[in-house]
Amino acid sequence: MSITDEATKVIGSIHFTLLSPSEIRRLSAVEIQTADTYDEDGVPIVSGLMDGRLGTLEPRQKCKTCGNTASACPGHFGHIELAEPVVHVAFAKLIHKLLQVTCRNCGRILLSTDKIKAYNELMQKEQKQLNEVPSTFYDGVMKDAKKSQECPHCGARQYPIEHGKPTTFHEMVDGGASRLNPSQIRERLERIPDDDLRLLGMEPTAARPEWMILQVLPVPAVTVRPSITLESGIRSEDDLTHKLVDIIRINQKLKEALESGVPVNIIQELHELLQYHVTTYFDNEVSGLPPARHRSGRALKTLSQRLKGKEGRFRGNLSGKRVDFSARTVISPDPNIDINEVGVPIDVAQRLTIPERVTPWNIDELKQLIRNGPDQYPGALYIVRPDGRRVRLEFVTERESLAVAIQPAFIVERHIRDGDIVLFNRQPSLHRMSIMAHRVKVLPYKTFRLNPCVCPPYNSDFDGDEMNLHVPQGEEARTEAKLLMQVQDQILSPRYGGPIIGAKTDLLTAAYLLTRSPHTSPEKKWVSCSWLQSSLERSRNLK
Repeated sequence: MSITDEATKVIGSIHFTLLSPSEIRRLSAVEIQTADTYDEDGVPIVSGLMDGRLGTLEPRQKCKTCGNTASACPGHFGHIELAEPVVHVAFAKLIHKLLQVTCRNCGRILLSTDKIKAYNELMQKEQKQLNEVPSTFYDGVMKDAKKSQECPHCGARQYPIEHGKPTTFHEMVDGGASRLNPSQIRERLERIPDDDLRLLGMEPTAARPEWMILQVLPVPAVTVRPSITLESGIRSEDDLTHKLVDIIRINQKLKEALESGVPVNIIQELHELLQYHVTTYFDNEVSGLPPARHRSGRALKTLSQRLKGKEGRFRGNLSGKRVDFSARTVISPDPNIDINEVGVPIDVAQRLTIPERVTPWNIDELKQLIRNGPDQYPGALYIVRPDGRRVRLEFVTERESLAVAIQPAFIVERHIRDGDIVLFNRQPSLHRMSIMAHRVKVLPYKTFRLNPCVCPPYNSDFDGDEMNLHVPQGEEARTEAKLLMQVQDQILSPRYGGPIIGAKTDLLTAAYLLTRSPHTSPEKKWVSCSWLQSSLERSRNLK
């Protein structure tokens, strides 16, 4: 197969799978055996949580697994061999369902052979018609299987399973409640045949249910949990590293207890403690469990907390994020600028840049911008040479020789100026017109100015609202903004077909007060004010 054939492959689908214990061990670069991180000299301890095989954080240091420096090394997983299996908290509800619908003795689904055949036929029919099996089908299978008090395959009597604390399960046998430990649960889940799992909505080649009971814990790379050095010189470890230290210490104690034959109740306590630490490592906000805390009393931010919520990876770093070439400040009205213009403070215009390629037609103009530099408006901040090297003009004293030297194919990152296309946005962005393309109008003072007619689509007013300005950096991006997002192309709202941009509320009232004749309605006792007259005269003079 040629390289071009590889490049034109189309992704058909993506499957999310569980990692089996053997796969975790295969992916691992090192087994973590000690809870210590660094020795007295600041060198990572071998088989410790900062082992060099897990990746590197130092700029010039090479990774012991791939041989790359920090910029090219993605980091590598390690693993911890757990002394006793523990329940993965994220799958506790699913484990509970599987225990309820499968036989405690033979592991078969609690449905007769005829019912299994009928459900399989229905599943194939759904797959053929809809190209997927709806979740309601699997819910129906589980509901039906739950009703059985006796296994149709081996005749074993079934007992209700209760899900207690986040990771505890009790079987309600005749003599009272019997607690199921993770090893027993794992044995039961191992007995479930592949065909029965498919009927319950699981693909056994990708996710066997016993993998939800952890025997091996993956340890993320050091790049995921970097340590920082405080001003005092003390090294401070990441919350995940703190949690992994707890897991390794308790795991070591449990291993020693099992080998030395201590009483069962002590082993059970240590096992429960290991389960607690692994649970809070995955999610430190599980209801019914006290959160793991730092010495200072602050709750640790573990894996789940990094992903969910407003400041998590998805909402905070992927869906929306901090970006370059943007500005934010308070807005104020300016009826003298066009509806598709935005008044930009000169301070902002001197900080935001647009890359402009040097051509025979603009070379003289760009040479002058280089001479002006970053502090004189309009000027430039950077020059990008054809070899990709960037020259920061702030640190160049002799700009004249630099200006003379530029040729076509150089790029000059110049200040934004009147007429440049920018994107203007007010949060929350609730519809298409919450972000539109405006043209820059550089003005004095410190606020963004916009025409009051453009307030409705942004739902903005001037009582302290702030807005964001983004400068598209590519020619294609600017063209798209110009063709698709300009204010004058958004006047009719797609919601109701009427104009959303126009004079409304106080703007309309002010226009009336400024332009009405003072003697039209004597009965309303509206007296002409001197300030209204002077405003009217000013507006006439501006025209």
